[in-house]
Amino acid sequence: MSVVKTARLESPFQHADEVQPTLSPDRIRCARETAGLSKVQLAESLGVTTRTIANYEEDGAPSSKGYALAEVLGVRPSFFSVLPDEPPIEDLSSEQVWFRSLRKSTVKQRKSAVGHGRNALLFFRWITDHFKLPEDDLPIEDGISATPVECAMVLRGDWGFGENPLPSLLSLAESHGIRVFSMPDVGREVDAFSFVFDNVPYIAVDMSKTPERRRFDIAHEIGHLVMHATSLTESERRLRDVEKEAHEFAANLLMPECRFKSVVPAHASLDQILSAKRYFGVAAMAVAYRAHALGRLTDWEYRSVCSALSARGYRSGEPKGIKPETSQVFEFIVRSNRDKGISTNTIAEETGLSSKELHGLSFGNLMAVTGGNNSVSVDGNEFARPQLKLHVNKRMTN
Repeated sequence: MSVVKTARLESPFQHADEVQPTLSPDRIRCARETAGLSKVQLAESLGVTTRTIANYEEDGAPSSKGYALAEVLGVRPSFFSVLPDEPPIEDLSSEQVWFRSLRKSTVKQRKSAVGHGRNALLFFRWITDHFKLPEDDLPIEDGISATPVECAMVLRGDWGFGENPLPSLLSLAESHGIRVFSMPDVGREVDAFSFVFDNVPYIAVDMSKTPERRRFDIAHEIGHLVMHATSLTESERRLRDVEKEAHEFAANLLMPECRFKSVVPAHASLDQILSAKRYFGVAAMAVAYRAHALGRLTDWEYRSVCSALSARGYRSGEPKGIKPETSQVFEFIVRSNRDKGISTNTIAEETGLSSKELHGLSFGNLMAVTGGNNSVSVDGNEFARPQLKLHVNKRMTN
């Protein structure tokens, strides 16, 4: 008797043991937006259809696509696998971020900037898992019952500076619990920005600017965090010129009126403007603007001073400017990791971010950590984490 072999019919349903784990759809979208790519562009890079990318961002992608996605989007494959205790970075949206100007930047640029902000959340999560950072102690005002001038003076009083010039504003912000990071380049149209996530304040700094202008940017963003941290409705944003409020706060935080008038006399000369620039650690144009606003320069004198400053190169830069302010947080992490033999590659793998991204977020510090490949073990005891004790020099160094 002969046995007839029949072909096995394949089931249209995938067997349970053949189901592949999927990559996070939210992380795929976040990485694409950070890279500044459209769905069409990502599809072309991967050699798939736009519908496939849409499916990836709705239902997730097979784990076998992790390396291809990571290569195109500039992350590690581990970025697409979300651990249970990781922050829901996809919850951070453009509506929660304070951008300096919406008219100059495109939607794509703002989404990319927010994407780097999401990456900063992952980076700082790694940092706080291994180090104990200062807690936020910013006074929160609603910006209605108190003016920007009053809010700035309250903060100066809380920080113990009275009307004296402020030292490193970057270090001051870090020492008071603000997570400050540098922003990878997404275009000159996107300025510094700030946001609050899980009750923790963050500031992104544009490193393409001069140190003086970065100080003003940080002061401006602190103004948003102090006055506008409570959620504002769209109508409230339109009713109040929040950017003007933050600008006024920054001017008073860096150049309080009484001290400014004692340093900058009426009808101030160009040399006196430049002397005040060095005294307060701000841009020369900012001093001229402040002098005009406070009546120390007439309209004609203000135009003359601005013209003279432009002729000397102060509109586009700051000749003989102050030293760049450095991050104590990231410098401490670099020293600690170097001592422990923890490489940037280790941090990259544990966060899912590329070494280039870590470099861009850390004021260029993390590329200095090259040796070793050991991971860090934390025993769960809060006191096992080294505590950063940030010391702020009360005097500003030029």
